[in-house]
Amino acid sequence: MTAFVVVNESEHPIEVSYKFKHFPGDKPFELYERPAKIDADRLSRKGGNEWQELAPSDYQLDRENRTVLVRVMPREALRIYGFHNYRGHEDAQEKGYPFEEISVLGASGGLKYTGLKARTAFSEVSRALYTLTYK
Repeated sequence: MTAFVVVNESEHPIEVSYKFKHFPGDKPFELYERPAKIDADRLSRKGGNEWQELAPSDYQLDRENRTVLVRVMPREALRIYGFHNYRGHEDAQEKGYPFEEISVLGASGGLKYTGLKARTAFSEVSRALYTLTYK
């Protein structure tokens, strides 16, 4: 499994928002994988991290707009999705990537990525881990 993770290396909380694509033939939107957190210093590049899935009360889900909003504390890592058989950014045919937008807002300003950048903004740490780091 390849985890896509937002890491908060700042001294302040951040808000992470991500929007899922609408694929043709989709049923009403369901969040198939809940966001999960771990202390950033426990994040392993080898995978097998002991993620703590968030309770529905710990994030905001907007089904109509297909978005999730999560508050991430300093030195926390947020897993937004885990892929089976992810082949990397160089695979131009990676159509299964589910996000069309990701935004991070914190005390140092905001980051917003749409389209292909919503995938390639994450840096490959290892085959099991891609991260987007907010400093």
